[in-house]
Amino acid sequence: MKINLNKINSIKGISLWFLINNKLDIIKFFVYFSFFFFLFFTFQKVNSPEWESPNLNSASLEIKTNTNNSSVDNYSLWGKIIPAKPSLSIQLKPDNLKIDDQLLKSIKLNIDSKIFKDKVTPLDLTVDSTRIDPRWQVLGSKLILSWKIKDLRESMKVFVHELWHIVDLHYLPNLWDYDPSENFYNISWLSYNVKKNNSKLADFVSWYSLTNKYEDFAESFTFYIFHNDEFKKRTLGNINIARKYNFFSKYIFINNEFQNTGFGNNTILTYNWDTTKIGVNLKKYLYYVK
Repeated sequence: MKINLNKINSIKGISLWFLINNKLDIIKFFVYFSFFFFLFFTFQKVNSPEWESPNLNSASLEIKTNTNNSSVDNYSLWGKIIPAKPSLSIQLKPDNLKIDDQLLKSIKLNIDSKIFKDKVTPLDLTVDSTRIDPRWQVLGSKLILSWKIKDLRESMKVFVHELWHIVDLHYLPNLWDYDPSENFYNISWLSYNVKKNNSKLADFVSWYSLTNKYEDFAESFTFYIFHNDEFKKRTLGNINIARKYNFFSKYIFINNEFQNTGFGNNTILTYNWDTTKIGVNLKKYLYYVK
């Protein structure tokens, strides 16, 4: 094949002429592109659930206590045996705080179950006797528990409610241009706390889920786990509730976990302020996840 060198040189000349005569526009394009990319990344980061939690006093997080280190698998790195992180690490504030054994066993059983283990472990748990409200909170990969909750069933439901943050941040793939959670958020939300114009009360499982898109996810997540039969019943005739229900079965509980189960111990009202306040049979729930 004959190569036309004159044509190639002509193209190079035109390209060089274009770059020289439009260099300011080219520089402006890259500056604007970089700036808007930075704004987009910052907006995504600031509006993520990880930024919802305030900073804690780092000194309160330094003391590690009982890590319940059973059945921890080690791994090898360059021929050296490295101890794996336990599935559950407990930190206390203050460090002499005593934890209810039944609560600790329930939490451990929950996160070590085949349903949750690959989604939420290893988990760092901080028990804080000074925290009153909010009862639980997520800080990065840490869960902070208020020791003021005295009802074991409520503690477990709030714990599961907050586990969604761990699932969202560390289990679901979160690429800069794709986050599966957006498939849930886009059902009812335009932004962090702005609902779509066609949203109605029946599209949400509780009043609290109307707060913002993250609480909608967390409340729906909890409702799916503890009151799946009621959630499924509400999908009939409500396409948005059906889409939310189907999100969990498609992206999180892909082996049909919790489908058609119900652990409530009383009648569920049509509208509840907070799903964690709905009574449950904790023994029945723990037997199921075990």
